[in-house]
Amino acid sequence: MLHARRNPSAHPSMFALVLVTGIGPLAVDTYVAGLPELQHSLNTSATIAQLSLTAFIIGVGLGQITLGPFSDGHGRRPLLVFGTVVFTAASIACALAPTGPTLVAFRLVQGLVAGCGIAVGRAVVSDHYEGDAAAARYGTLSAIVFLGPVVAPAIGGLILTVGSWRTIFAFLSLLGVVMVTAVVLLIPESLPPQRRQGHGVEHMLARMADLSRDWHFMRHVVVQCLATAGFFTYIGGSSFVLETTYGITQTAYALLFATNAAAMALSSLVFRMLVVRVGAARLRTAGVLTACLASAGLVVVALGDPGASSPLALPWVLLCVVVASMGWSIPGTTALAQQAGRRSGGTAAALQGGLTFLVGALVTPLTGIVGYDSLLPMATLMLGFFALATCWLFGSGSTHA
Repeated sequence: MLHARRNPSAHPSMFALVLVTGIGPLAVDTYVAGLPELQHSLNTSATIAQLSLTAFIIGVGLGQITLGPFSDGHGRRPLLVFGTVVFTAASIACALAPTGPTLVAFRLVQGLVAGCGIAVGRAVVSDHYEGDAAAARYGTLSAIVFLGPVVAPAIGGLILTVGSWRTIFAFLSLLGVVMVTAVVLLIPESLPPQRRQGHGVEHMLARMADLSRDWHFMRHVVVQCLATAGFFTYIGGSSFVLETTYGITQTAYALLFATNAAAMALSSLVFRMLVVRVGAARLRTAGVLTACLASAGLVVVALGDPGASSPLALPWVLLCVVVASMGWSIPGTTALAQQAGRRSGGTAAALQGGLTFLVGALVTPLTGIVGYDSLLPMATLMLGFFALATCWLFGSGSTHA
């Protein structure tokens, strides 16, 4: 069922959608390598410098939940233009920030509008496409989003060879100008006035309550939250576990992380190629099951080799399989949730994106809490979350679209 819902001549540019949905992951840690210089030049503390990262991440989550739903009442294009313009202005303000707290404040604003772009960009896709046609495009967007955190530090490091941390924000400002231009020229309004819903906070909250009570929508969101919890357990704990237990260097860990992220991006592209023939629901199920089985393998490895005396090869392969499986489960679940909630596409994108982002943030420190002196705690947490996602998947009937 590959078909478009609207006039094909009015379809948005995927290049423009990639920009507005991918700028958040790219802007998170582009300047990480410059944090020590930032701390020194602003005469601030390391805590304040790191808070500039935290503020952006919080902003992305809040931006999806608070700004995305407004597009159901005001249209997609005004929110996208507003978001990209403010992102550009906030990037310029970050480049010129005179103090650490000022930088933190502008990073929060930058994150809020980046989150707006993520939610509204997904809603634009659901306005134009449905079923497997939409899923294929979510696969493309996911591949770019997954690559963002991998290439961002490399881009930032390259810029730092010729400039400072302020130069990185100048680069983000230029990227913001490109985004504004792309939105204005390449993303027409996808939600005509006759399809818009009520304005204001009251109507927005009513739409959120409506979708929150909708079983057909929320069953997919729950799957995504549980799978995301397993994935973010890996993100938050793998560096501690692998560097402490297996004694690998930071450089080796960076290579491992980048390889796994590249595998996830590649699997997203495979998802795009297969989804029209196989279907988003089946691919999502295969992704969640694969992650669950690979996590079970990690538990077996941890129990069989508690001292981590064996080479890292097998745990690395299993972790890579877990991460790659997200390239099927995330775009698949995104497509299915947007399909179920497409009557309020902006609110649906805001809820699924915001809630999963919040869950990811909450579980990230779990490995540090339960311990990382062996592989077992992290592997057990991952298996627990993916097993719950699998049980929910089959128990709720979410294996079908």
